[in-house]
Amino acid sequence: MGFFEDYVARTPASAKEAKRAQAIIPGGVGSAIQFWQPYPIYVQDSKGPYVWDMDGNKYIDYCMCYAAMVAGHADPVIAAAITEQAKHGTLYGLPAAGATDLAEEIHRRYPVIDMLRFTQSGVEATMYAVRLARAATQKLGVLKVEGAYHGANDMLLVSCAVPQNTPAGPEWLPSSYVESAGIPPGASQHTYVVQFNHLESLEYQLKKHEGEIACFILEPCMTNGGVIPPDPGYLAKVRELTRKYNVLLIFDEVKIGCRIASGGACEKYAIEPDLVTLAKAIGGGTPLGAFGGRRDLMELITPLGPAVHFGTYNANPLCCAAGLACLTKVLTKDKYKEMDRLGAKYAAGLESIIKNLGLPASVTHEGPLGGIQFVPEKPHTYRQANRYNRMMWREYWYGMLSKGVIPMGSGWFEEYSISAAHSEKDIDDTLGITEDVLKAIKRML
Repeated sequence: MGFFEDYVARTPASAKEAKRAQAIIPGGVGSAIQFWQPYPIYVQDSKGPYVWDMDGNKYIDYCMCYAAMVAGHADPVIAAAITEQAKHGTLYGLPAAGATDLAEEIHRRYPVIDMLRFTQSGVEATMYAVRLARAATQKLGVLKVEGAYHGANDMLLVSCAVPQNTPAGPEWLPSSYVESAGIPPGASQHTYVVQFNHLESLEYQLKKHEGEIACFILEPCMTNGGVIPPDPGYLAKVRELTRKYNVLLIFDEVKIGCRIASGGACEKYAIEPDLVTLAKAIGGGTPLGAFGGRRDLMELITPLGPAVHFGTYNANPLCCAAGLACLTKVLTKDKYKEMDRLGAKYAAGLESIIKNLGLPASVTHEGPLGGIQFVPEKPHTYRQANRYNRMMWREYWYGMLSKGVIPMGSGWFEEYSISAAHSEKDIDDTLGITEDVLKAIKRML
């Protein structure tokens, strides 16, 4: 019996729940990324770095809701903050001090953020940041990186997960590939694509569309490709080029913000973008996002300026209480050091296993985030990562699941995420399981 069959054999209750859910919810899941064949596990409970499915199987979780659960599941400090706030109300539709408290904490971590506004998700944060950039510059063009995901809004759902068999253009000049039916041609006609870690690609588009580009939205460390860190000097040159061509630079730190460092990529790489988008970590496991940056830009937002930003649930007291507890009480300086240490240990352990087995694979990581790349050399671009061995990834995914580990998000392009709740023992146990799974894969080659 193979890994796929092992997975099915140990999850009959999830299979039953999937059938029930699929009758009323498309695919039986709340988001397409939650689905995998023949069905995902359905969670019964969670605590710290662990989840339990409806069959009672325990998993060490490295998806952590796609890096959102940086504090771990059901953190008692955050749970207490949510419970206390709920006693006083969950939604006012009026401002409250908790939002200011959280905004000040984010500013402390990100001095580049003079002012910010809260949203309810990362997709809203990126959407509003681009709208603001267009309003400020009176230009429509948007540059993004091939393979980068900035949320499922129409203008940015372009060239995010390009299939291998798609005519995607040369690596240095990717073509624009619209990812969904139902997106009108006009929505993405001003979205242009460049390659990550490829300065010639960027400068070509900046020259070609000079005077048209409002902003370059960029994940400074790519996480839609198994984690691809920036090459040395890349981000500094990006900042130089965007200033040269009068293009606003937006750092999309939805996944990496307050994650790879207390002050995210701005701190880690010592680069000052014009705008920053945040989500995931800042909400402490609740739906919360934000966008912010230079004061002169943020003062263009209603009611101060003409760029509209609305939202019934924005800055709601429940999410702000959870986010403030996460950032001020859970994610301490010592905790960041510990997550980095465990991230380095895990990456080194994976690299050692791969080397000893002689597998055509590699490991990329940045602090507590990383990924096994089923390509022989560490990729520097999405295009390189997308040449992965599909059989190897599939066997790895089901092999780890069948042995009690959720190794990453449910796609080859996702990352593993080590949280504040993971321990040294979790890492050691996972490396032992990984070695068993990769040995089995080696025998299949």
